[in-house]
Amino acid sequence: MEDAKTIRTLKILNITTILFILYNTLLPFKPYSSFQEIIRHLDKVEFIPLIVQGRMNPLTDLVGNVLLFIPFGFFLVLYFLHQKGKAQALLVVVLGMLFSLSIEVLQIGFRYRTPSTTDIVMNTIGTAFGAIAAKIYFRHLALRVQRFLEFTFENEPVTLILVVIILVQLFGSLLPFNVTITVSDLKKALAYANIQPFGVKPLGLVLGATVKHADRLSFSWAKFFGNMLFYTIYGYLVMYAYFQYWRGRKEGKWFVVALLILYFPLLEITQFFIKSRTSDINDVISGYLGALTGVLILLAVKKKTWFTGDRTIQMHHLIIPFALYLFYIFYTGFIPFNFTLSSQVVQLDLKIRNLVPFYAYYKVTSLWNIYDLLESFFMLMPLGFVWALLKNRHQSFKQAEIEALTLGLVVALVIEVGQVFLPTRVGEITDVIVMTAGCYVGARLYRYYYLNFLQKNDFIRSLTEQNN
Repeated sequence: MEDAKTIRTLKILNITTILFILYNTLLPFKPYSSFQEIIRHLDKVEFIPLIVQGRMNPLTDLVGNVLLFIPFGFFLVLYFLHQKGKAQALLVVVLGMLFSLSIEVLQIGFRYRTPSTTDIVMNTIGTAFGAIAAKIYFRHLALRVQRFLEFTFENEPVTLILVVIILVQLFGSLLPFNVTITVSDLKKALAYANIQPFGVKPLGLVLGATVKHADRLSFSWAKFFGNMLFYTIYGYLVMYAYFQYWRGRKEGKWFVVALLILYFPLLEITQFFIKSRTSDINDVISGYLGALTGVLILLAVKKKTWFTGDRTIQMHHLIIPFALYLFYIFYTGFIPFNFTLSSQVVQLDLKIRNLVPFYAYYKVTSLWNIYDLLESFFMLMPLGFVWALLKNRHQSFKQAEIEALTLGLVVALVIEVGQVFLPTRVGEITDVIVMTAGCYVGARLYRYYYLNFLQKNDFIRSLTEQNN
């Protein structure tokens, strides 16, 4: 049964990886309209590996193409290992090469894309790296990871919430995945890094260098407060996890140091290695201030009876962060709060691309679309989870999930309709659908959590009470 679940999960991960690669390699989805244009585009094909327009291919491009296909090789090998008991590594590498070849052939028919044998070579190498990593993981780490996840789900659910938060934020900090390791790009990233608290002053200007378009950079108190609000929730959860789970462990204090002190600057440092991203000292400051606020709130409200050994989620312990989360949803949905009843503003949001589901993701193509989609999806997921948790004792899972779906739809509609009256925001039907789906998935996750972990704990607890 567990293996069937794993195979199903790996199928989803493989499909997701393939769709992501296709999206990344074919955007901005501008196909040629005539066969003659396609023939002319053949002249731009780079047939000599590692050479582009007579020069060596940039190292950044090579690394990016390797990294892009590592998940493909990794998840596909794991799928074969779980389904057939064999890694089929050579077959996976060949499939990676054929998949890359298919993409390069497709790129001949798209504007702004340059087919290249270099991409095929690097993609194949990336697939091989992923396949090797999967074999190592399966033999030496898979069982440990499975035990960790089962233990964390059963005994430390708040720790799992923190892990999800960190992974989502790391994903966001790496967008748009144009990784660079060249000295020139790192110098540029340092030059544009903002070092002025509560304002804007790139490091390059301080050092006397020329920083193009520095006047376009700005500081936003609304964004700063939004970050603080988010990290207040984060700080509360970290300290709650410390008192509830980590206090008796040797590494417990180091977890707190890593999550409340080292995490924020490290998150900004990663952006030095991503083109088109700018590190900002204000993100670090808002993180520290928010986390400190969360820690102080927990220390002020916690009671000794909270941490007595019951490690399941106790909703009355988390009322404050949940209330802050609800406020955060509407705050981020409505900033900068410059509402207007102007018909011109409303008409701009009522364009066809905002009313047809996912239309804008095709017409305005960017990897940022994926982050926007994930952000919308995860935004209401905790709401669905908590709603199912509160309703579980009084009604069936199905009824709670239907109510969570309805609640998510109402909240999403309120936010997106409100954005129609904001000149700098865009209300989209796509966000309504995705946010509603996230709320429903949150309720389904609670069902999984209850049936696989809470119910087992309740059974063990009832046996203990009978023996006593």
